[in-house]
Amino acid sequence: MSLGLLKDFLYLFYRDKPSRNFAFATVLGLSFSLSVVLTTLGLMDGFSSLLKEALNTGNGEIILTSKKGFFKRSDLNFDELGQVGVEDHSFLIRTDSFIAADEDKGRAVLVFGVDESFKKINNKLDIPEEGEILVGRKLADHLDINISDEVSLIFAGGRSSEKFLPNIQVFKVKQILDFKLNRFSERSVYANLKEIDDILQVDGKINSANLKVKQKFQNVDSIESIVTKLRSLYFFDYKILPFWSEFGTFLRAVEFEKYMIAIVLSVIVIIAIFNCLTFIVYSKEKKSQEIFLLYAIGLSPKKFKYLWIIQNVLMWLVSLIISLGFVKLFDYLIQTLDIFELPGEVYQLSRLKVILSTNDLLIVGGFSLLFILFFTFITISNVGSKSLSQGLREEFS
Repeated sequence: MSLGLLKDFLYLFYRDKPSRNFAFATVLGLSFSLSVVLTTLGLMDGFSSLLKEALNTGNGEIILTSKKGFFKRSDLNFDELGQVGVEDHSFLIRTDSFIAADEDKGRAVLVFGVDESFKKINNKLDIPEEGEILVGRKLADHLDINISDEVSLIFAGGRSSEKFLPNIQVFKVKQILDFKLNRFSERSVYANLKEIDDILQVDGKINSANLKVKQKFQNVDSIESIVTKLRSLYFFDYKILPFWSEFGTFLRAVEFEKYMIAIVLSVIVIIAIFNCLTFIVYSKEKKSQEIFLLYAIGLSPKKFKYLWIIQNVLMWLVSLIISLGFVKLFDYLIQTLDIFELPGEVYQLSRLKVILSTNDLLIVGGFSLLFILFFTFITISNVGSKSLSQGLREEFS
């Protein structure tokens, strides 16, 4: 079938302004409805992706902690780590503390004791010297402190004879860190590993190891595979988790809710498709004279049905392309307008981003196409039921 025939067919149906306006409104309505669903799914995917990205603060992809508390560095077999895809590692101490800038401002924090080996995991971090700490931006804002200001960290007494008394240490702020995740920015403090060791009196032991996987394995599926292998090696001694483990249940809930919301929003698409059905019926009834004239000049009902299907598929395709433009527009507005900024007190991220997956596009696009084809076949099912002479007599009488 030639493109010329299709062009003449489309011109016949859209040569008058009312038909063009109706077709434009139908395409615009369907494209907007598709964009709403696609944007919603993209926001859910974007939230999961940005949350995982923000959770991976550059401190390694896998966290290893001992089930028995503090352990010696020699307890780990580094050859086994390398065999499963781990490139580098750094030992550290993670401990709870309370930071205070004055009598009125303070907050519970998580202190990471790190040393120079941490540079292999995160080379952007300035390793603090003794008496120095690094804090998150939101924590600094909350305490109203700047670089070189002094703050107090309050620890438990550790193993000293005065273990029931708090251990208060004064530190100077060396660097203020920008985290993508509000929780990290509000709660994270980095200190010198040796100094934290002395404060807690753990005799050179550590309670955590951060593992950095090789570049080719730095994706979610590969990391999960490495975690599974490490768990089989260290099942009884260590707890091994990917960097997003703290939000694992939440991320699974987001994935489930995404499809529930998509089902609800599909009603919007169905309504827009009914508008398409209205246009299809309108075109068929309004252009019935032209249809029988096409029959009179030799166009068979079978070929007419084929052209009609192509016309509606083109309408769907144009709507889908326009909907992607709407998605880009919505994504830009969400990332730039202040009205769409999320409150840090409620959400973990300040901004959302639309990340549209191929699967979501195929599902939404395929769903809408199936409905349009279904209504198209119903509408044209009785085309050709009348004879040519009967149709011409009825339409031109």
